Amino acid sequence: MPLTKPNQELRRELKDLGLGLEQAADEVLRITKDCRDVEVAAVLKLIAKLYEDADRVAALADEVKAGVITRAKAK
Repeated sequence: MPLTKPNQELRRELKDLGLGLEQAADEVLRITKDCRDVEVAAVLKLIAKLYEDADRVAALADEVKAGVITRAKAK
């Protein structure tokens, strides 16, 4: 069954958010390449969290595609 327009938009928004998180993680990693050990440990935790959130958003987008999550009309 094809997605409704609101659900297509929701899926697109989720995919864009996930991509933004991944790009932010990549950029933070690039910026901190030359940091010292203590700084790197903190940054790596942040990057891991960004990738974890990106994966979760991608999973939500897949659930929208499968029809498990739908966008209801605003009242």
